[in-house]
Amino acid sequence: MNNIKKITIYFICCTSLFLGLLFDENSSGGAKIDHTYLIPFIENFSINFKNGFQLFIGQSFTLIHSPVFYLITGFFLKITQNILVVKILYLLLSCSIPYIFFLIIKTKYEIKTDYLFFFSLLFFLSPYFRSSAIWLLGDNLSLIFFSLSVLFFLKINFNKDKIINYYLCFTFLILCSYIRYYYCIFSIYYLIYFYRNLTLKDFFKILIFSFFLSIPAFYYLFYVATQFNFFGGISTFGTLNYYTNALIILSIFLFYLFPFILKDSFLIFDFYKKKYKNILLIFLIFLIIYLIDKFYFPNMINFSTRGGGIFIKISEVFNLDKSLFLSLIAFIGLIVIDYLFKENRFENYTLLIILILCFPLFSFFQKYLDPLYYFFFFCLVKSNYLKQTFLNETISLKFVYLYHTSFFLFSLIYYYKVVQ
Repeated sequence: MNNIKKITIYFICCTSLFLGLLFDENSSGGAKIDHTYLIPFIENFSINFKNGFQLFIGQSFTLIHSPVFYLITGFFLKITQNILVVKILYLLLSCSIPYIFFLIIKTKYEIKTDYLFFFSLLFFLSPYFRSSAIWLLGDNLSLIFFSLSVLFFLKINFNKDKIINYYLCFTFLILCSYIRYYYCIFSIYYLIYFYRNLTLKDFFKILIFSFFLSIPAFYYLFYVATQFNFFGGISTFGTLNYYTNALIILSIFLFYLFPFILKDSFLIFDFYKKKYKNILLIFLIFLIIYLIDKFYFPNMINFSTRGGGIFIKISEVFNLDKSLFLSLIAFIGLIVIDYLFKENRFENYTLLIILILCFPLFSFFQKYLDPLYYFFFFCLVKSNYLKQTFLNETISLKFVYLYHTSFFLFSLIYYYKVVQ
């Protein structure tokens, strides 16, 4: 396919976001509510920094978020004096994410095919990507910075001596973390890799550089911790909820990986049939934790009334035991993920643990992983199975598009009825 056709298709996909803006599309459910609640922060930052910051820190539950996104959008609102113009600019900026993803997978797999191009357009079917673009939420801006960080991280693999890529990788990760704090945990993965591939002198130079870039964040954290009830504000979101969030993460990953592993489900079954003792042990661990939670120590598995992802919604619709249902789904999800991880388990599981560590709080929303999972599995994870998917084009994109289109339309209809 020639470039003119590709640009035309990309333009049509971007136009779909403008139509969503025109018709107040709310395919993720909470985006419209979040926008209504958060827009006063943008408006007050547009007046001046003092107004915006006082309003922001005056809400105890906003302290766990960063004010940087509202400061940036407030600045553009001050220039344009029109929130619709700011929304359009942000929507256009969001359209860069699929293209950056395309550059990343082209860099990683070293191929140029129409398959990669159309695969990258799947972003436009993500309810959460679309909602962030349409409703002026910070998720997409943080994802832009994170995607650029991943791009330069992969460039390091092809030229380990080009030191500028190390600095750019960490710079964009820090910028990303200024919007969404939890991305900073990925610095652990980067630092491990840097330590292995850099001289000690260069490694410490990057550490010092990163420290200076992070000083405003450290100062802000110190300020809100000492001047306001920062940790009390965090406690309003509940206690640490790592195990439950891990179950949710595994279940959501299974949902998104389903169209990619369906045709090889029998291969996965045959692979683990020979390792049935290991599988049985993992299953027993899930089962024992469920039984302990049910009969001895309630709230080991503890779900928020908000969020939880698609399988939580299914359990609510059919009135299922959430803890048991999600434990079973998470178990299957872990088996599928392990199959993808099998050639590089240590490195890939390190990434998975880091991802889980990013989300300690009580409530977990599917938007945290969508569209982040694209970058996690197809850019960072080292999997021969996924690599062959791109090299040999073994997965039918028609089926993948049908799957994601169905999910998008279901979300659109479901939340239209809920909100209405």
